[in-house]
Amino acid sequence: MALVVSLVALAALGVTGRLPGWLGRDAGLADVPPGLLTVDDRAKGIATLGGGITVSLYESGLRLSSGDSILAETVIQGGLVSAVEGRLTTTRGIREHVEHHLDNVHISELLFLPGRATYLGEVSDGTRTLPLTIRIELGGPVVRLGFTVPGADALVVHLHREPATYGVAPALPAKNLRRKAFWLRPATAQAQPAFTSVLHTSVGVGPDHVRRGVDLRSSGRTDVHVWGDDAVLTVSSSTGPPG
Repeated sequence: MALVVSLVALAALGVTGRLPGWLGRDAGLADVPPGLLTVDDRAKGIATLGGGITVSLYESGLRLSSGDSILAETVIQGGLVSAVEGRLTTTRGIREHVEHHLDNVHISELLFLPGRATYLGEVSDGTRTLPLTIRIELGGPVVRLGFTVPGADALVVHLHREPATYGVAPALPAKNLRRKAFWLRPATAQAQPAFTSVLHTSVGVGPDHVRRGVDLRSSGRTDVHVWGDDAVLTVSSSTGPPG
């Protein structure tokens, strides 16, 4: 009887081990936590893009606003983005294999033009550094946030976790994404909404034709994975999350 119970228990464990994949809790996305954020004084402050849209950057994080309303913000008191070195495999589903990641972000300079704010800096792991450029520009009804780290295999943008974050079909399942991770459908366009939240904005993920994913499994943050050295978030107004 003990042997039978043990075999049943092992079988149950095998099934349980597969359940997270079915439920979107283990979509093959690796956990890449943010590092530290430091900002030089000359890069701190509020930049006005036009049409009531502003972007602010302090060591608490980056925030995009329309008047008194928040449109999007990065993780609080943490690095805005991580640079990943690794590879993707697709033999048994899409899966990230992260060999190294540079998570500490230092922003040293702000370059401002009408409708565009460009931040210059670097990402590091304490011994190595890679250059970082963040471009935020107003494009009609949308705001584009671009992150570039030459030499990275992938980027992970660390957004602040907002309540009621729902996927927007067909890019992601049209349901609450809490504690789950998903790959975007490959045909999803950069400007196409992928998820929305209580902020009443929708966020698209680009560029096109690269693997992109969204990970909400870690408390306090929404991680956007983009396989390439360039990532673009397109933020626009929406009717708000379902329900």
